[in-house]
Amino acid sequence: MEWILGFSVDIVVDANQLKARHEYIQKVTNSEVSPWSFLKLGGKMYKQFLCCESKDGLNGVFITAHIGAVKGLCATKEISVKDFVVANTCIWERLSEKDTLEGMMKHNKNAELWFAKQALSVENKHILRQSTTVQDIGKFGFQTSVSERKLFANRRKGFMEAINLSFDKVSPIILPADVGGIV
Repeated sequence: MEWILGFSVDIVVDANQLKARHEYIQKVTNSEVSPWSFLKLGGKMYKQFLCCESKDGLNGVFITAHIGAVKGLCATKEISVKDFVVANTCIWERLSEKDTLEGMMKHNKNAELWFAKQALSVENKHILRQSTTVQDIGKFGFQTSVSERKLFANRRKGFMEAINLSFDKVSPIILPADVGGIV
């Protein structure tokens, strides 16, 4: 399985946090993990992303990056044809998760996507956003989302079960609750 990390100062704060995230991946997958390197897709190197691979036999991708980067990566054939994608990112704007899945389904009609659990946050003192509220460095040594902490807590249940318990699976169907209707 591939693990992709947006290489920006608010995600990769320093070398110690990058090392801690690598150790976290080893623990949640219970497998050997390759060293970090720049992401390569379609023969092209993307220096704005770091990537490592867990030797767990899964054909999926776990992306920790900002929503625009996640949407762009998921729209590529190399990512969207994987068995599943986990997006550890903020939805930020209504229906971003649905747009991301729609982009994936252009290449893979059976695409499966999970998004990090969201909470409402106030940005710039007046804009209400859906956010992962990444802030707690805690025992992991790097900033984690609620979903990452739940994934770690559920890791002994098997990776895919832990994903189901820790992240929200995205449905391609737009429900009334998705657009502020009946809850």
